[in-house]
Amino acid sequence: MNELNSVASSSRTSNGGVGNHSNNNDDAYSTSIASAASPNTRRSAPALATTSLRSPRRVWYCALFISSLIAMGSTFEAVKMQRRYTAPTIAATPTQKWSVASITLTFLLTFLTLSLQLTSPSQSTKYLHGTKLEMGLLLLLSGFTCSSVGTATNPASGMAVNASGGISFGNLFYSTWASFISAMGGLLSFLRTERGLDVSSELSSRGNRFRSWAVLIVVTLIVMGSSASCYDARCDIDELLYNNNEGLRPVKYCRRAAFGVSAGCIGCVASLAVVAMRISCATMTPEGRANRTIFVIEGVLSVVLFGIFGFAVAYVTSEKGPGAPLGNLYYSSWVAFALTFFVATSCFEEFQAAKSMILLGRQQPPPPQSEQYSDVEREALNSEANSIGMSDHGTPYNNENASLAEREDSQVGQSSSASSGFSQRVTGSVGEVQI
Repeated sequence: MNELNSVASSSRTSNGGVGNHSNNNDDAYSTSIASAASPNTRRSAPALATTSLRSPRRVWYCALFISSLIAMGSTFEAVKMQRRYTAPTIAATPTQKWSVASITLTFLLTFLTLSLQLTSPSQSTKYLHGTKLEMGLLLLLSGFTCSSVGTATNPASGMAVNASGGISFGNLFYSTWASFISAMGGLLSFLRTERGLDVSSELSSRGNRFRSWAVLIVVTLIVMGSSASCYDARCDIDELLYNNNEGLRPVKYCRRAAFGVSAGCIGCVASLAVVAMRISCATMTPEGRANRTIFVIEGVLSVVLFGIFGFAVAYVTSEKGPGAPLGNLYYSSWVAFALTFFVATSCFEEFQAAKSMILLGRQQPPPPQSEQYSDVEREALNSEANSIGMSDHGTPYNNENASLAEREDSQVGQSSSASSGFSQRVTGSVGEVQI
């Protein structure tokens, strides 16, 4: 009876312990619910929602808004100054009209986009953020800003630069370039976050020299376009007017502008060819001769371009050249020269590294034919071989079998060392193109 009472009391005690434990859990859960529903949490929830609805390209839109505002005001002022020196009966030129229209549309589209993001983040996320509409908007903004740069920095139009290619209106010149960079930054951000195409990482993963070749394509295009614009502004005149006024056409200026066009064209084609070969033909391993051929072509072209743009900097940006004043041609010529110098030095360093690797491989001594053991070690090996032979075959392991085993081991060692040397030759590579 006493045993039954003790069992009952223990069961009640255990049930009470479980009940107390469950009550503690319920109190903890209710406390967590209360803390989750506290006023501080309720106030922080909208902030978190607002943060998640913020566009990752808001910084680019803000930069484009400010730069396009400055560019629009400067464009109006430049057109007003040009109209002051023309007769009132002469209408505005198509270049002036398009310059005003493109930068004005850029400002209005950017202003509407920012207003929608600030006033209604949920609607902006639903209809604009990450959609095809935003991609079309960014493409449109990039096109408008690119045309603004072209019309404002063209020496023939005379808005931000004069007829010689020098900057005459700094606010318009730099603000249009800032607008174009902001629009391209927004477009690249969209491709990275919404389409998974990270252009910067793709360029960086292939090496610094590959990235320099890609940038050189754009820079040489600017050199070619700026030189062509300078040539059209001062050299492409009527032949009858040139024959009647022989001193009107600056011969040195025109020759240097023509050389700038040629240098830009050669640099653009060569850079594009190298980038295409690196993308389509280069392999991740040094097997074959494709990587070596690409490296040889890359090295030769880098030296040739370095010489061309080294001469172009001295010839085009001289006192009587079209790149003498500060402008697109001046900056792009120096940037192209710096990029070709970096590419040429990178190729030379990789060539020296590959040469050192080859010489180091030749200077390494050949692997030993057989391992030399001392007398004590040889006796220990023979005794061990005899014991193994007795346990396996029941016959002693004689010296002839031991010598045969030693020859087999030496052959295996030679083959393994040769295979390891072959693997080092195959996997040992250097450079961005694995030569």
